[in-house]
Amino acid sequence: MDSGSLPPSVIESIIEAYAEGIRPAFAFILIPAIFAAMLVPLLIILWTLSTPQLRRGPIFILNTASICSGLILSALSTHLAMESVLSPFHSISKGEDLVYTALDAWLPWIAESVLLFRVWIVFPRAQLPYVLAFPVLIKIGRAVLNIFFTVSWAKALFRPETINQIQILHQLNPIYFQLGYTLELVDNAYISGLFLWRLGRTGHLFNGHAIGRLDFKQTYSERLKDLFWIASTNFVFPIIFSVSQIVAVFRGDIILGASLSLANCYVEIISTVFATVWSSTASFAEATKSTSFLTTSYSQARPSAGQPIELYMDRVVSVTTDSLPNDGQQRKPVAV
Repeated sequence: MDSGSLPPSVIESIIEAYAEGIRPAFAFILIPAIFAAMLVPLLIILWTLSTPQLRRGPIFILNTASICSGLILSALSTHLAMESVLSPFHSISKGEDLVYTALDAWLPWIAESVLLFRVWIVFPRAQLPYVLAFPVLIKIGRAVLNIFFTVSWAKALFRPETINQIQILHQLNPIYFQLGYTLELVDNAYISGLFLWRLGRTGHLFNGHAIGRLDFKQTYSERLKDLFWIASTNFVFPIIFSVSQIVAVFRGDIILGASLSLANCYVEIISTVFATVWSSTASFAEATKSTSFLTTSYSQARPSAGQPIELYMDRVVSVTTDSLPNDGQQRKPVAV
């Protein structure tokens, strides 16, 4: 029987059924494609605007690794989704899908672990056991849940009747998504709340200049602390995405929850990198300003023709000591 002998209503039903079957795949094509287009220039900006000191630091290394992992995740997601659309009756690559699933499950967990590192840096050592106890337990719980999720996904993936990821999403127990997204929300909200509370105690809450500017003359650890204050405010958007994920999965829309989870992973990466770029730009501006100030000051102190060199040295010492910040501390005299 050729297609010309089929009634139009039957043909329409077949086309609608095919469109309904491939519609979820478009979310897993568009989301990684859009965010991958943002990650590439962001990686270039990160390297261009960062200082040599920041490039040797752990935050810069973690940001670079997160961006590269996000690009790999984008490539895998796009390829798998395209295969399910172009070949709906052929099974996807089992190994490629397993790598994608493991990366999708663990990348948010790894990216969010930098929050614990921030707590370790900015809080006093005596308070760390009390501050870190709860988030560490949450991390352990999420890790155990990720292991069970990955194992369950692998079992469903290697069944002969499995064709694509959409089938597996509907077959898995919804408790994996409901509990996982809830723990993710509690984890991020608790750590972000700690930092906002810390900012409020120090009087810098909603103070953009104090939060978002790093002193180029500070030590690396001091600039790292300022960077952490900036990054803490950028985790508001991931929390909003986490709430949306929870609402979606508890309503029974697993596909929407998985799509929001994929988008949330990129939002977390971009938020942290934006904080680094912001601080690097401020450091570069501060360095330029400091260099310009010293050049102007020493040019003003340069002796005129016929003046003794001792007068020039006195001016240099005067300009240098006057440019130092007045923090109330006693400073040793400058020996020339």
